[in-house]
Amino acid sequence: MPASFRPVLTATCLGVLFACAHLDAATPSTAKAGAAKAPLTLKFDKEGVRATAKGKLKGTKDVAHDYAVPMQAGQTLEVTLSDKPGTAFTYIYRPGAPQVEGEGRKHWKVTPTSEGSYVVHVFLTKSAADKGEAASYELTVTRR
Repeated sequence: MPASFRPVLTATCLGVLFACAHLDAATPSTAKAGAAKAPLTLKFDKEGVRATAKGKLKGTKDVAHDYAVPMQAGQTLEVTLSDKPGTAFTYIYRPGAPQVEGEGRKHWKVTPTSEGSYVVHVFLTKSAADKGEAASYELTVTRR
């Protein structure tokens, strides 16, 4: 059992421990604010509608990638993440604001109410990162 669970075992019952472990499935291994790198720029097709990025997250050293997506008010932003083995998720951050509502997801569809550069945050779950696991992913971003 990972050392990170030991304090939980002494303070809670098994049912609560199960709930805590279940919540980790979409818990980012690092907060967006802790990311040191500037967001990567997606290269959209010639119509400016669709972009695809491939990447790999691994362990505690490369746990998240951010992608900047310039948006106009009223456009629809759709984000889809495919990964193996299924331990990567995404958040979408509004310009200068916290993430869009919801937990980490594989698919988002939002309509921004203001213009700006939205950030798609692709991350490895904390439990996968702590185990040194890796996830190869393909991120598809569509804006209309």
